[in-house]
Order: sequence, then C-alpha cells, then structure tokens
Amino acid sequence: MSPEPTTDLFRSHATARLRGDTAEAARLASQIGPGQLMTHQLFLVSLLAQAVVEEYGAQPDPSDLAAITKRLHDKHFATNPSFNALRAEAMVRAVCGDSVLLTEIPHAEQPAYLWAAIGELIEPDLTDAQLAELFDLAEEYGLECLTEAFEDTIRNHPRRAGSPETLPKASPSASPSSLPSASSVIESSEEESA
Repeated sequence: MSPEPTTDLFRSHATARLRGDTAEAARLASQIGPGQLMTHQLFLVSLLAQAVVEEYGAQPDPSDLAAITKRLHDKHFATNPSFNALRAEAMVRAVCGDSVLLTEIPHAEQPAYLWAAIGELIEPDLTDAQLAELFDLAEEYGLECLTEAFEDTIRNHPRRAGSPETLPKASPSASPSSLPSASSVIESSEEESA
C-alpha cells in the first residue's frame, strides 16, 4: 500500500475514534492490516505527542500529569478494572522523552493506552480543518523523530551502516516513503566494504 492511502486510512480512523463514531472506527480499524500495525502505532505516538505539546508544552508539569492520570482512572477504571491509568501516563511521559516505563507496558496494550490519552487530550468537536492541521503537525513530528533516530543509528554504528556524511538529508517536506530504508543503507555499506 502506498503512503497516501495509508495516511488517509489512519486519519479517517482517528477522526472516527475522536468523534465517537464506533461503527466507522471499527470498520476502518479492520482495514489496517498486519503490515501497517507498526506504522499505525507510530502515527498514534506522533498524534499523542502533538496533543501533549499543544495541551502542556514539551515538558508537562507533574501536577498536570497527575491530573490527567486521575481523570483517565476515573473515566475508565469503573467499566474496565484492568485499565491502568499509570500506563496511560507512561505513554504521555514517553512522548516527552521519559520512555523508561514503556518496557512495563506490553506492546499489544500500548494502542489502547495511547487512545485513552489521545481521547482525553483532543476535543471531539474539532472541525475537519482543525483535525487536518493536527494530523499534519503530528506526521511532521513523526517524520522528524524517525529521521533523527535513523541518523543517530547511523552515527552510532558507522561500521554497520556507513558514515553520517553519506546520509541523504531529508527535506522538511519529505514523506517517509522518500527516505531510504535502513536495509538499503546497510546493504550499500556492506557492498562498499566488500
């Protein structure tokens, strides 16, 4: 699947979830295939990060984190006793650079906690234009994070993947599909060393 339909699917699914259209959200979720799950998770992390920054700034005050954790507990625990609001707080902390607690949350449970936090931070009555702007900013942030992580990986492992000087530079408007894959960079460095 090309990036445009995937992006449209993720945005449509998020819109349905945020607006409480459970039937449409379920229909769209069923279209997110196994090969898209990681990309979808990255979209959700980026969306949460954008929501956190808009609500609290890059470094939320501990009292704000305590308040959102309490609201999430009060909202979800009564109907779902297995809901752990501290895990949702850990997702919020992770997008602010404090990701040590992510290892405490099973990967399969992370999307539910992401959605709980996203649903608490993003108003359901945003217009289509406001949602489009939010999604644009989230995707831009996600691309920046992935680009930085990719470049850091190259920089920290020059023997495996080439030197940072050989990295193609991503433009701010580049789409993820226009970036080289990690395997292509590794393969090219292996060819150079052979």
